[in-house]
Amino acid sequence: MQQSTYLNPRALSSVWILAWPVLINIGSHTLFSVVDLYWVHTLGTKAVAAVALDGNIIFCMFALTQIMYIGTLAMVSRRVGANHLEGKDSAADISTQGFQLSLLIGLLVAGSGALLTGGMISLFDVEEELSFHAQAYLHPMMWSFLPLFPGMVISAIFAASGNTRTPMYIAVSCNLLNAALDPFLIFGWMGLPALGIAGAGIASLICQVLGLLLSLLAFSLSTLAFKHQSLWKLKSIHAWKPLLKIGIPSGVAAITRPLSTLFLLKLIASFGAEGVAAFGIAIRALSFIWLYHGALSTAVSTLTGQSLGKQDLEGIKILSHMSIKVSLITSFFLGIIYLVFAEEIIGIFEKNNAEVIRLGTLFLYLLVIANLSSAPVIVWGSILVGAGETQSPMRIAFYANWIIKLPLAWLWGIYFEQGVEGIWYAMFISIIYENLAIYLAYKRGQWTRISI
Repeated sequence: MQQSTYLNPRALSSVWILAWPVLINIGSHTLFSVVDLYWVHTLGTKAVAAVALDGNIIFCMFALTQIMYIGTLAMVSRRVGANHLEGKDSAADISTQGFQLSLLIGLLVAGSGALLTGGMISLFDVEEELSFHAQAYLHPMMWSFLPLFPGMVISAIFAASGNTRTPMYIAVSCNLLNAALDPFLIFGWMGLPALGIAGAGIASLICQVLGLLLSLLAFSLSTLAFKHQSLWKLKSIHAWKPLLKIGIPSGVAAITRPLSTLFLLKLIASFGAEGVAAFGIAIRALSFIWLYHGALSTAVSTLTGQSLGKQDLEGIKILSHMSIKVSLITSFFLGIIYLVFAEEIIGIFEKNNAEVIRLGTLFLYLLVIANLSSAPVIVWGSILVGAGETQSPMRIAFYANWIIKLPLAWLWGIYFEQGVEGIWYAMFISIIYENLAIYLAYKRGQWTRISI
């Protein structure tokens, strides 16, 4: 077994080198959703509620991209660490097959999502005006997944090779363009047609297409750990099965929370549009505190895969301890800011509806407290994912969201007549359970024995 490269102080910067571009990357995506909500809120509470309702559907669909992203990241990073860069079943070979598989899945997800837009909204039994706004925004957003899937695979290839800056540059450019396009398409600036809430969705579709084109260009020009080969030339599909074996559980785990929350939103919507709007605002407001979670997750998963390729388990332990300290400190200080200014933060997006502000503030309080317990769990869960151990997180996510969250939400919200507040507490309990279960899965150590 090799001596840990992480014991070298210079190598301790590896996490930061990988993480800070991901932080900005995710930040730009977060800004994208917040900008959409900011411009749309001028259209009224119904429009805000529509974006909140669609947001969880979109997040469910986005979670499916983890099938290809995680599968590609885990397999390519393991081969980069083992210096298996070219030839059959190499980093280059897996990259090509992952890209081609993502095209097929992207077409399937986007096409079926666009066809089922009306049916998905009808599940919530919302009033006609809210349903109209929700469908207008959701339809173009569904088609944006067609370019997003292959774009995510290219991002995973870069990350697995130790390059997270290139995907950052692309994401920031595209999301800045989205922010600029929103008011032009929503309100009809500069003589363009005023498309209303649909304009925000169309702006996103345009930016995702541009993002894929830029990713393909960057891949052809960048220097990776392995030589380039055509992403379009089909040579073999032997890697599709292991990619899906790793990726599908990760995708299921990622989709479990937002999919169960769709049913939760149905309960919330039964108490009125205020609860739905409060949910959407609080989630988007707190999304900034999750930026470093995503950044740490990508960095830790990548370094875990590369370290396992080198058989460097000691390095992973040191990586875990160091990353947890960073996560806890960041969660604590950001949490204080959110707790002190919770009402003012919710008020940025809804100034006139006191009930939305009240419900959103309570939800924000609970999410911040739950986030403190999530700080170390992000690291442990990322190690599992980087090792290709995605079965345990999938099972844990299922129990937390379908066995705990939904029944508790119905009991507290409906049966005990606690309303939306009862639903907030049910979500809080499910997050705490999931965090504890992920820790136990990490401690069992099965991830150290997986071969991919």
